Amino acid sequence: MQISSTEQTSKLSRWFQRERKEWFGNIIGDLWGGAVTTFALLPEVIGFMIAAGIPPYMGLYTTICLTIVLSFVGGRPGLVSAGAGATAMIAAGLIAQYWDTHPEYLFAAVILAGIFQLIMGLCRVGNLVRFIPECVMHGFVNGLAIMIFISQVKLCIQGSSVEMFILIAIGIGIIVGFPFLKKAVPALKRIPESFVAIVAITAYTMISQSSVMTISDMGSITASFDHVGQVFGRISNVFTGECFLAILPTSLSLACVGLIETMLTARLVNEETKTTGNLNRECRGQGIGNIICGSLGAMPGCAMIAMTVTNLKAGGRGRLSTFVAGGLMAILLFTLSFFLGAIPLAALVAVMFVVCFHTFHWASVFKAYQVPIKETMTMALTVGVVVATDNLAYGVGVGLFLTGMYYLAKRFLKPQFQISLSFLLFAAASACAWFGWGTVAAFVMASLGVGIASIARNEEPSTFLSVKGKTLATTALICCGVAVVGCAVLVATNSIWPGNPWFSLAMLP
Repeated sequence: MQISSTEQTSKLSRWFQRERKEWFGNIIGDLWGGAVTTFALLPEVIGFMIAAGIPPYMGLYTTICLTIVLSFVGGRPGLVSAGAGATAMIAAGLIAQYWDTHPEYLFAAVILAGIFQLIMGLCRVGNLVRFIPECVMHGFVNGLAIMIFISQVKLCIQGSSVEMFILIAIGIGIIVGFPFLKKAVPALKRIPESFVAIVAITAYTMISQSSVMTISDMGSITASFDHVGQVFGRISNVFTGECFLAILPTSLSLACVGLIETMLTARLVNEETKTTGNLNRECRGQGIGNIICGSLGAMPGCAMIAMTVTNLKAGGRGRLSTFVAGGLMAILLFTLSFFLGAIPLAALVAVMFVVCFHTFHWASVFKAYQVPIKETMTMALTVGVVVATDNLAYGVGVGLFLTGMYYLAKRFLKPQFQISLSFLLFAAASACAWFGWGTVAAFVMASLGVGIASIARNEEPSTFLSVKGKTLATTALICCGVAVVGCAVLVATNSIWPGNPWFSLAMLP
């Protein structure tokens, strides 16, 4: 018993020393990193909220809440969590459908997502994220980049004017060109280029009294407490079958996608700092943070890769950096909301276009010839599902399903059966590709056929896989590839030609 008590005391002492080091082991770097991260977060979070169709201040509430809460309960010091694009895009569907009539549904969905994440953390799901294939991860980030890009194009169309397009081009030019100025002037090294673009364009519009659209035209940036605790004030509407069925898919997607992006970001921090974090503690922390966000009437959130990198490059390594970011964000929101509302929409669009460019994993496209065809197909299908459904979780799920099918085909089927299965998948895809969900199913089946045919084609030479076998495998690969392209064309033409007689997204339930 004495030994057990001694061990407990020793564990408590080590925990206290570790926490003290994570909080106060890099005070100067964390203070500066937190300050820089705050100004880098502002344009991105506001842009994501506008794209999701929600008042921008709600995303800033999320940022304040998550950065401060996770600085205490998170498992990966230096990791920045806020109102991310991934979670905003998932919540956008629920917002569009219920925000005007039942805003409490959004907050209930955020709380339920937090509960799911908390349960996953207790079940140590964080240890399983490392097994997600790289091709699925690349599809995830590429799909996210495309979703954000599409949302920004819609904003450009909404507020289109020659001056706005010129300001967007200038903003992109500042963001791209400022790093070269940093090299010439070392004193500017830690100033975020996106912040410089925001300040420059805002100053121009205020001085010239330009009429271009601003953030305040898209939604309130002034801090409001109208939705704080609203989910509890309308609790009778929350505990209904209608609410549960409405929020369950969104909550599951938020929980899964949030944890995937968080674990991917945590892995990046581990590599950058040469330290390790507690991924399961981070899962639990994300759950606690989102439960608090939903209770306070804020949007869901998760880790943000770009902002975490910004924090690390500015010197932030510990818990103090994210705590400072949250505290400074609160000061700005409650004291300088007028200035935030005066930021032109063009400045945010410029920032988001650059974010899209850096988020997209270009090597997965330009170096596709260096990786197996089945991995390229998995990445492409993940992107396709994400863009078609506006749901990152669906894309990741389909990508994992495809990876599993490829593994089973390679492990348990002989080459001749792999080729036969590829032709069967091509025939089935050709038969059902013309109506509604059949096009989606055909796209998946044809993609699966491409991967399986490529597996058979790359098998070691054998009696069957002589010239005839290789020819059959190549033929199956080409047929399924044509089917994939055909399905993609059917889906794409829907957005160009709404009267498409073969396929329409309106056919989907």
